[in-house]
Amino acid sequence: MNIKKILAIITVLIFTLSVNAAFADEVHNTELTRYSETYSKYTNNFYGYEIVLLNSLKLNEDIVSVKSRFESEDLVVDVLYDNFYNDLNNRTTYLSYGNRGILNNPAFSITREYDYNFNGLNGHIVLYERDKIEGAAPDRNYYAMITFTRTYKELITVFMKSSEPIYIEKIMPSFKLINKTETPKADAVFEPVSKAFDEQTKLFYDKYFGNNEKLDFGIFEPTYPHYDSKLKQLEDTFNYEFPVVLLYNSFQLPYKTELMNKAKADGKVVEYGLYTTDIIDGTEKDITLEILEGKYDDYLDKLAESFNEYDYPVLFRLNNEMNGEWVWYSAHKVGKDTDLFIECWRYIYDKFKEHGVDNLIFVWNPNEKSFPNFAYNHYLNYYPGNEYVDVVGLTSYNTGNYYQGETWRSFSEAYDHFYYDYVRHFKHPMMITEFSGASQGGNKSQWFDDMFNRISFYDRIKLAVLWNGQDYDMSKPEKTVSRNYRLDLEPDVIESVKRGLQNFK
Repeated sequence: MNIKKILAIITVLIFTLSVNAAFADEVHNTELTRYSETYSKYTNNFYGYEIVLLNSLKLNEDIVSVKSRFESEDLVVDVLYDNFYNDLNNRTTYLSYGNRGILNNPAFSITREYDYNFNGLNGHIVLYERDKIEGAAPDRNYYAMITFTRTYKELITVFMKSSEPIYIEKIMPSFKLINKTETPKADAVFEPVSKAFDEQTKLFYDKYFGNNEKLDFGIFEPTYPHYDSKLKQLEDTFNYEFPVVLLYNSFQLPYKTELMNKAKADGKVVEYGLYTTDIIDGTEKDITLEILEGKYDDYLDKLAESFNEYDYPVLFRLNNEMNGEWVWYSAHKVGKDTDLFIECWRYIYDKFKEHGVDNLIFVWNPNEKSFPNFAYNHYLNYYPGNEYVDVVGLTSYNTGNYYQGETWRSFSEAYDHFYYDYVRHFKHPMMITEFSGASQGGNKSQWFDDMFNRISFYDRIKLAVLWNGQDYDMSKPEKTVSRNYRLDLEPDVIESVKRGLQNFK
């Protein structure tokens, strides 16, 4: 074959590849086009749908892998995609279990549930609402979820929330399924905003997050700081001084002045976990709506004053594991509305800002997996925004196999699947806010040996807080440990932890 023919073939190949690449970009990208004077048409080729919506709505594709959002001051429309081929969920569990949180929350009420034909495509509609939040304008307190079925395991849901009663056909006159392509559009990458911390907090942040080339470990010890003997014993045993300790609190309890001052006197920075729950009429209850109505302003004002007086760095971990149904403030239990979580987070953040609090490092901390594993409960839906998050927290335990359905997991099995997803989405420094390995199901000392060997490969993690406690099986009449996470009971575990910590001093 002569050189001219070879060049000709190469030219054709280059042209063909260029056309295919251009066509791929054109096909794979989502597209928003004019549909009429009043409406726009949005096409999402990857998930395979076309939707016609009011053109007054502004498109947001920051987390397009989870949802496409259309928003105005009075109205939000999210289009969410669920694929259950790799888990036990399906259309039936999605529709029945999805409503359970609403049915069990007296603040929300389902007003109608029915099927509707959208030009030959059936949509299952749930309409529900809650009282308006006083002082919030506009409060989008009317909801609609319209679920379309591609297959029994593959669903697309249009989630609407409005400040006025919802008329679906006016907002969305058309929806249809189309063929899917194979390449998704990339999500936005989030990054922290530089903060004007006070001098001590800035020094701590720079040391442990900004300029930290090694990993440091903190600890949760249940008796500290009520008593310091056990923590001192652990530090002596492990020959390691823990710079961070973990405390838990909720709105039912005041700021623990004596305990915080004790930690400060010991040179310990507190990871301060705060939950938006209170005991009301003898029952623990989420108070997201009440906080947004200003009913807990006195509590927040006093808390801000206490943090100002404390004048020492605090890792402020608000409403962690929010994508887990076991916490009262999960959107699964609060109207499937993750915006309420975000609004509450920002409300608290802004309240502290008003008081000039400058020693809080805000830690945003989802659970490793979302329960239920539905798109509306995906962890990215809970992200409050770059200004409001200083550190991204990770939480995953090797729970052992005491309970049915739980399996023994190595450290990498517990963390790989979401750590690298976080790395793709966030430029923030990261910390493991609490973790450990249980005793039942495998060799616990080897688990810690492996953890200490592998954790340095997760180079975005700057701080990891060990959890020295136990979980109990509350179904048993006698006190029964279900998950033993203690670091100081088994001699071989003690030696593994001590040996591992020496490499991080």
